[in-house]
Amino acid sequence: MGQPLAAGLQLLASGGDFADGVIAFGGRLLGSEQLATFDRNAARLLSEAGEPVLLL
Repeated sequence: MGQPLAAGLQLLASGGDFADGVIAFGGRLLGSEQLATFDRNAARLLSEAGEPVLLL
């Protein structure tokens, strides 16, 4: 299973959106230090998973 797919499925299993997990993974892969989002649920779930997130 590819890493982006695994990241999406992991967030989906936590109650989030598949796409948010893939976006967070892709951002890290491209060198981003933090994900910025308006999605409160995604920010909470990603933060709980140890991802640096900025809720706008």
